[in-house]
Amino acid sequence: MTEDLLSLATDIAARARDGEDIEAFLTHERNFQVKAYEGQIENLSSSEPRGASVRVLADQRVGFAYTTDLSSAGVEALIAQARDNATYATQDEAAALAEAPDAPYAEVESLVDERQQSTAADDKVAFAIALDSATRGADPRIKTVEEAVYADSDLEIAIANSTGVSGAYRRTDAWCYALAIATENEDTEVGFEFGLGRGLAGLDAEDVARKAARRAVEVLGARKIPSRRMPVVFDPFTAGQFLGVLGSVLTGESVQKGRSLFAGRLGETVASSELTLIDDGAIPGAPGTSPWDAEGVPSQRTEVIKDGLLSSFLYDVVSARREGRASTGNASRGSFKVPPRPSPTNMVFAPTGQTVDSLLRDAGDALLVQDIHGVHSGANPISGDFSVGATGVLLKDGAPGQPVKEITIAAPMLDILKGVVAVGDDLRWLPFGGSFGGATTLVSEMTIAGE
Repeated sequence: MTEDLLSLATDIAARARDGEDIEAFLTHERNFQVKAYEGQIENLSSSEPRGASVRVLADQRVGFAYTTDLSSAGVEALIAQARDNATYATQDEAAALAEAPDAPYAEVESLVDERQQSTAADDKVAFAIALDSATRGADPRIKTVEEAVYADSDLEIAIANSTGVSGAYRRTDAWCYALAIATENEDTEVGFEFGLGRGLAGLDAEDVARKAARRAVEVLGARKIPSRRMPVVFDPFTAGQFLGVLGSVLTGESVQKGRSLFAGRLGETVASSELTLIDDGAIPGAPGTSPWDAEGVPSQRTEVIKDGLLSSFLYDVVSARREGRASTGNASRGSFKVPPRPSPTNMVFAPTGQTVDSLLRDAGDALLVQDIHGVHSGANPISGDFSVGATGVLLKDGAPGQPVKEITIAAPMLDILKGVVAVGDDLRWLPFGGSFGGATTLVSEMTIAGE
């Protein structure tokens, strides 16, 4: 099927007329999701969307259109619609399609679990039920499991354009999560845990269940604490969430539109000398890994921040041309229904060499943040304000002690970056919200607002 998609994409691109360029982007996806509750299937869904989009570039104008009708007539209508849309578009001197790479696309390892194609729906359902059961049985204080979910995707993508870009690949993904509710006396707390893999065989229901239960149980008895300033440790999940806020404004497009706290800071020190921030679209096994981006530019590694210095933004073809630069291979599309725009691929803080145990010892008396909420309202990546609700555990000489909730942690984002002391060796990729990874991260000081 991947070869069929590429053949059709190549055929569409070959229909470019004199004075225009055409790009075709096609996908075929197979999705499955099942949710279990109290040992029963609460809901189950599957879908198999496929479609194509076309961009026509003529007279520095770009027309975009998409369709789910891949018949000959449907493709003809698609191209005609994109051409018509181009006539109404505003001229843009930076408008261009990606050029053919100088060398063949590099092979990317671990994109597909070949076992997944033959995995039966019954096995997936059984996994969700087992996840629900194992979470409920992990601790007597777990009174219910609000959600136990298994989901997967088998995706084929092809791209071709009239400037010579041509490529196709397949990837499989599977993920699961459990949301456990723990109750003791009159206190009720929530624990969330997830697993990621290329297929069902890469997931461990018992491990996810045990960790979800533990995260709920260990914050039973949580309370407010007096307001103070103190070191803060983000666990991998919350560190990844913080990075997700930053990543949205580290693209060339966001800077060019004045929607980034990093505008005008290229070449400046924006973080501690301990901190290096990497975006790499070719990391084996990572969620955003692919041989090329959504325009056909080869995936690559970009050091966005190097030893505290802001050294690069992330670009697609158009945003790069506006600054006389080359694309960093960061064009992204949510689906074939939208045109590309720049976005992180796999973004992470580089580890600083400490193990998690040594980092926690260095933290001393600190707040370990295990959950943050209110990110959409309390984190502003344009102004740099960061003030969010948090739940976690107080550390005493690096060891966990009193659980804490109903507090707010706050500091300007640049102060947080400049206060990063260490990044641990326990990298985890987030299951949603983009391709961001987090590791245990120690920040020297933040404001804790409590009682």
